[in-house]
Amino acid sequence: MESRRVAVACCRRATDAAPNDLYPDPDAPPLQAALRSLGVSSALVSWDDPSVPWKKFSHVVISSTWDSVDRPCEYLAWARQVADVTTLVNEVAFVEWNLDKTHQRELAAAGVPTIPTDWLAPGDLWAPPTTTEFVVKPSVSAGGRSTARYAAGDPAAVDHVRALHGEGQTVMVQPYVHAIDADGEVDIVLFNGTFSHAVKKQPALEVGQGLVEHPWERMAWEGIVTPTAGEMDVADAVLGVVRQRVGRYPVYSRVDLIGGPTGTPTLLEIELIDPYLSLDTEPAAATRMARTILNS
Repeated sequence: MESRRVAVACCRRATDAAPNDLYPDPDAPPLQAALRSLGVSSALVSWDDPSVPWKKFSHVVISSTWDSVDRPCEYLAWARQVADVTTLVNEVAFVEWNLDKTHQRELAAAGVPTIPTDWLAPGDLWAPPTTTEFVVKPSVSAGGRSTARYAAGDPAAVDHVRALHGEGQTVMVQPYVHAIDADGEVDIVLFNGTFSHAVKKQPALEVGQGLVEHPWERMAWEGIVTPTAGEMDVADAVLGVVRQRVGRYPVYSRVDLIGGPTGTPTLLEIELIDPYLSLDTEPAAATRMARTILNS
């Protein structure tokens, strides 16, 4: 193994793109610069490139493998293969737990404030809520894929659920929390369980819009914010559950929060696989992340 050489795992620009035609990753340049400042070389590689000699890297950092949810079985096999020959960041136990959002049931059972969710397995009978706007999304998803916001009673949601069930997906149905329209979303980034920075994200879903192609490209952030004590309490509680399950903190994590119906900070997502970490917005964060990687 080459000493202290890091692979930054990304994804191809498109399904039929060459392995070196990578989808843009805004976190990669600052992370590579930070590693370089610490005397460590790095390379951007597509996770599904069969020619990559993973064992020749000291660490493989999952950064922007954003098509993983389109091929979850293949992706998990890849993660396990890499973990067998080098240090995968985050390690495979976090990947296995975080890939399917059914982990939110575990978090809710532990007392973490979460959005009330109806979990619909293929074959379950279901009718749209008639008194509130709601969101339909698959439990294996990222970047807003196959996610839509509906008006109360909208029959189009039935076709959406049926299509996801046809793909074998468990479906999540949640009431739309209107606080996000006024206050946005706060994304808290932590390295080894320690707060690094937080950013505000604009709401992305519009009622009646239906499914959007490449929804992640419409997401927008508003810059660095200071989380409240209540928001940090929830983030710490989430990471506490993760640590109890795996035995350690993940190298990196992003806890996405919104204001719940009563104003209490509420978990939207916990991202441990390949979230955008806003390293291009908070310059010092890349060095913090690089040091944490190298110490893992």
